[in-house]
Amino acid sequence: MPIAQAPTSDAPFALQCDEVNSRRLIGAAQVNETLEQMLFEARQEVWCAVRFERLGVEGFSLYSYLSSRCLRRGLRVRFLVARAALDEAHVVAFLRRISGDGAAVRLADGLDSHVLVADKTAALIADEPQDPEKAAIMTEEPGVVCNMAALYRLAWEQAVDFGELMGNRFDLSSEDQQLLELITRPGKDTARARDLGVSLRTFHRRVADLYERLGVTSRVEAVLVARDLVL
Repeated sequence: MPIAQAPTSDAPFALQCDEVNSRRLIGAAQVNETLEQMLFEARQEVWCAVRFERLGVEGFSLYSYLSSRCLRRGLRVRFLVARAALDEAHVVAFLRRISGDGAAVRLADGLDSHVLVADKTAALIADEPQDPEKAAIMTEEPGVVCNMAALYRLAWEQAVDFGELMGNRFDLSSEDQQLLELITRPGKDTARARDLGVSLRTFHRRVADLYERLGVTSRVEAVLVARDLVL
């Protein structure tokens, strides 16, 4: 049996990448486009280790949309998330929703990776976990994907179940949900206060209290939370 020869030193790097079915992705547009394509082509299961708190609004929204679509298609979905994500109310709300929809979610201490494995045949690996949308490598090289899956399983076994840890942290009353829904509407606070039948001062006090309990500081963050918490 002939032995394959290693590429010569002057062989183009792109050809070497093609031989192992790998591509380097630069910029959020390429990273997110490849992420969407991988999840569109997945047929059985998707494993994600994601630093949600480091994603931009567009990247977070894409994960939210794609994970819901995968669950509707009947795929098995796992999310391994750093405990630091619990400081972001909109991330917690998202995790509560997808876990309720059937995704398995666990929390890990010291997680500093941003990885996606689809059907154990393809992996997306961020170059810089501090900025996961800046650059990444997508690979279908069996050895790399197999090792990423093995590392993921090890981290998963050592992580804590999200549901057990969170309990009822964000169970909102009907009044809280009504207030949160009002906050997301366009318009002025005077009209919102009138809808609730309270003074403007009372409305602002209730909003401040709700923001504190949800761990948000702005209406933009509240909108992200409302998308997943308001029934």
